[in-house]
Amino acid sequence: MKKSFLLLIAALFFGGAAWAQDIDNPADNAFLDNGFVRIGEYRSNSRNNVGAAAFLFPSGEKLVTGLHSSIPADVFLGGLRGVNSMFGQINYNLVSYGWKGSYGFHTVELGAKANYGVSVPKEIFTILKKGTAQTPYDLSNLRAFGNAYAEIAYGYSLPIGDKFSLGARVKLLAGLHSVEIVSRRFELTTTVDQYKLALDADIDLTNRSKKIGTDDYNYLDFTSFSGKGKLGVPTGAGLAVDLGLVWKPFRGFTLSAAVQDLGGILWYYGNAGTSTGEYVFDGLHGLTMEELSQDKIVSRIKELGDEALKVIKPQAVDGRCKFKAVPLTANARASYAMPFWENLSIDASGLYTGYKYCAPYWEARGGLSLDFPSVAHLGLSAGSGAYGFVYGVNGSVEFLSFRLYAAFENGIGGVIPYESTPLKANNKTILIGLVYLIR
Repeated sequence: MKKSFLLLIAALFFGGAAWAQDIDNPADNAFLDNGFVRIGEYRSNSRNNVGAAAFLFPSGEKLVTGLHSSIPADVFLGGLRGVNSMFGQINYNLVSYGWKGSYGFHTVELGAKANYGVSVPKEIFTILKKGTAQTPYDLSNLRAFGNAYAEIAYGYSLPIGDKFSLGARVKLLAGLHSVEIVSRRFELTTTVDQYKLALDADIDLTNRSKKIGTDDYNYLDFTSFSGKGKLGVPTGAGLAVDLGLVWKPFRGFTLSAAVQDLGGILWYYGNAGTSTGEYVFDGLHGLTMEELSQDKIVSRIKELGDEALKVIKPQAVDGRCKFKAVPLTANARASYAMPFWENLSIDASGLYTGYKYCAPYWEARGGLSLDFPSVAHLGLSAGSGAYGFVYGVNGSVEFLSFRLYAAFENGIGGVIPYESTPLKANNKTILIGLVYLIR
């Protein structure tokens, strides 16, 4: 029952929710004639390389988890990946201001981002399904993380003639919060004689005001905290840049490319712990009948438990600094306006995102765009990505000097009824924003 509950939680977690990826190119602004003020743009993205259908199976008239005895091990485990990961990002642009200068276009922006995710190696589910019959198990890809940081950015885009432009955006990053659990080594080996656990893992948590307490042996005690909470105190600092270019070799054709968030943050982890060492259990040997009659077995089990906890429990260490890259995005796009009607364009695009702690993602799309300047825009796209078929729709409407825009992208595979949990591996995005055009 407990195993099934844990597996159901994993299915919901990896199923993810619908969240957006940033595909902005700083070189696009070079050809703008008017300034703008952007208010409250919201982008989010949720990505999972394995969906809920990998954990949930029909059995008769009911739905069971892959751990149910009616589900063969090869059926359940065959639907999982070596590392099963989920990644999410939320990007909120509080305000942006852009204006045309003497030679190029300038922008300043203020916003915030949050990233979160988890990666679970397939071996954990193998242990739950098969027990410890297969050995050894390498669980070293087990990790979980979450971070949030503010951005202050300055961008500049420069037209070079009327066919080419370059753009760059420099971002100062202020780390607000970060938590990370990473296992560099996590191995379980079983034989007929013994169990052996080898562990080397870190837990890092940023906090400049509250300190996690420790017990008598200097292990982290998550029930004990000291200090007063303070809001708005940065716990890290960093730098990132966006680079882009746009090329218009002939009338109606545009080719663009960009790399975003090239950089990272130096975090200060005021609360940190390390779990390291090896533990070997070869049974309760050496107990005499007299000791059994005196219930010495209870104290012996307690001793074994204490020995195991010395390896598993994180031992407190002094605050440490670590540099962490932020999620990187690269994209390219080609667009061609139809000679017979320039309001209609055919498009092709490619996208790659990478982050050290999650599986990379890529996709390629084709699409159509219908554009009525100063009135409305509508775009449709479809293609294939790392997890299968994807489609998207985006549009905007303009009224007076305001432009409201939105986009939604998804994959095919269905969701759990009354839930947003996708049944298959997926990448979902959503975007909404409002711009005031300074004419």
